[in-house]
Amino acid sequence: MSVSRIVTTRRHPARRPRRAPRDRVPGAVDVALAEFAALRGEIDNLASAHRATMGLNITVVVALAGFVLTNHADPHLILALPPASGAIGLVYQWYVLHAKKIGDYINEHLRPMLVEHTGDDRVLGWEHQLRTTVYPTVGSNLSGRLSYLLLFPAVPVVSLAAAVPLLDSGWYVAAWVVGAALSATQITIWARQARSWVCWT
Repeated sequence: MSVSRIVTTRRHPARRPRRAPRDRVPGAVDVALAEFAALRGEIDNLASAHRATMGLNITVVVALAGFVLTNHADPHLILALPPASGAIGLVYQWYVLHAKKIGDYINEHLRPMLVEHTGDDRVLGWEHQLRTTVYPTVGSNLSGRLSYLLLFPAVPVVSLAAAVPLLDSGWYVAAWVVGAALSATQITIWARQARSWVCWT
């Protein structure tokens, strides 16, 4: 005679995640400082990228212009300069604008929170000083804005003017129009930046 055994299985309730002890939970200041460190690292990366972009633009301009002038190559090649330099310039502008937005976030969100928690209005003061002391100063960042103007929009504009007599084909006209559109976009963005970042009077 066989005895059947009924095996019952117990279901264990799902374990809830344990809360970390209060002394291990990062406070608002710790979180803000960690976020600040990450954002500053991103700004550093953007600064390196925009310096590399500027170097790339100089290389493209010198190489293409030098090839046309010294090797007596087809002058229509100069029409490649405005679109190439224009596209590189827009990438450069994106790096600059993104870095500024990060700085605005630090100044408008992280800094007030840290000031409130620490009671010291000097914490993370650089972004605040830029906007209250440096930028309102007459001629602030003027050299940087003018150097950008010479390195990026100025070269394509001169190339566009020099290429007008070479527009003897629909493809050349199309290349000229693309270069003109990119250059106009660059100048518009530059003018808006210069208006907000440079004190002219």
